[in-house]
Amino acid sequence: MIQRIRGGVIAAAALWLAGCTGGPHFGDAQGWSSSQKRAFERILASDRYASLCELRPLYESYRQTHDTRLLSKLLVGYTKNLANSCIDMSAFKAAQKAREERKIHTKFTPYLQSVSASTILSELRNGQNIEQILKPYIPPVPQFGRLLSVWHGGGLTPEQQRKVRLSLERAKLMKPDPAAWQTYFLVNVPEFKVRFFENGRLAFVINTVVGRKNWQTPIFSAEMKYVVLNPTWNVPDNIARAEEIPHLLKNPNYLKRKRMVVLKSYDIDSTPVNPRRVNWHKYLRPEWKKKELPYKLVQLPAKGNALGRVKFLFPNGNSVYMHDTPMKSLFKRNYRAYSHGCIRLARPMEMLRYLAEHGYLSEDWTQVKADLGTWKLKTVSLVKPIPVHVGYFTAYVAQGGGVSFFPDIYGYDKIMQLKKAQ
Repeated sequence: MIQRIRGGVIAAAALWLAGCTGGPHFGDAQGWSSSQKRAFERILASDRYASLCELRPLYESYRQTHDTRLLSKLLVGYTKNLANSCIDMSAFKAAQKAREERKIHTKFTPYLQSVSASTILSELRNGQNIEQILKPYIPPVPQFGRLLSVWHGGGLTPEQQRKVRLSLERAKLMKPDPAAWQTYFLVNVPEFKVRFFENGRLAFVINTVVGRKNWQTPIFSAEMKYVVLNPTWNVPDNIARAEEIPHLLKNPNYLKRKRMVVLKSYDIDSTPVNPRRVNWHKYLRPEWKKKELPYKLVQLPAKGNALGRVKFLFPNGNSVYMHDTPMKSLFKRNYRAYSHGCIRLARPMEMLRYLAEHGYLSEDWTQVKADLGTWKLKTVSLVKPIPVHVGYFTAYVAQGGGVSFFPDIYGYDKIMQLKKAQ
């Protein structure tokens, strides 16, 4: 008898020890242990990660019933809202389509994560704590954590609350790769600024000019791979149709004055075409609106080149990059949405020199200066690609903690709505 009791005690102790070291997990029928329930209830009570949104009625039902089937639904829904925002994406896409139909060039790229309900609930049943389950879906974007602190801190006007909340939600939609948020560029479109961070610390800030309201700078992420010295400007077909071809039809000397050539491709070494032998009127007809033009306009390197002395390329499907500009007077203005979508820099040489002197370019600053002096086109590769994030924060929190608010120049605060309870 004594031996059987001792055996039972030893077996119970073994099970207890196994549980402490990652062994069997004992929860209710839904897999919830008491510690998991308490932890998630605390998160829900304060809405720690601002992801309750349309789930509030479900949360109230759980508070009344304590039915863990509802708690499981809350966990899956909360994780999805944390990973992919509380923004009603269907309504947003419809609003974007309506704007495009009004001939507004607009593009917002959300980086959505895959969230598996079965995986979430399996991790719950296996005994992972709630923070461990949520951690992979917490946005690595530094602005997310800072805006979250401001949101919970209170003291905001209704308009400020909306700006903070929507900026926070847009942070959820940015690239979720933590490695892309160590050393990177962040363009904040409504603020007209670009920042460069090295290992999370701010290195410099430069004023920008961004796309106008009807030709918006797209919101997306890419990687800077090249710097082009003494660049040519390869005029995009849509700009050629909308602006350059009408100019040259009015003024036969327009191309010569702008140091532009006509080619059959963007290859600067290809044979130039006599512009007077091209029927330019043809390419302004409706049937050519979305076709690729057989002739390309290229502006040669010069002081008056639209791209100035340098452009910074982060290859993307939007034909957008950062570049110098001869129109320096625009930087004296507070409102600076004047481009066709590209990002003009107030101090491009400062950026170029910093990248060269700090080992980001395949050439040092002395060689870069020599290349600039030739006035010849030259492409310099980066040693390692640098992430570039083009974001839209109408509320932005500095590293020191102060929050600033900016006009909603593209109307995203207006057309982005939080999901509502069904």
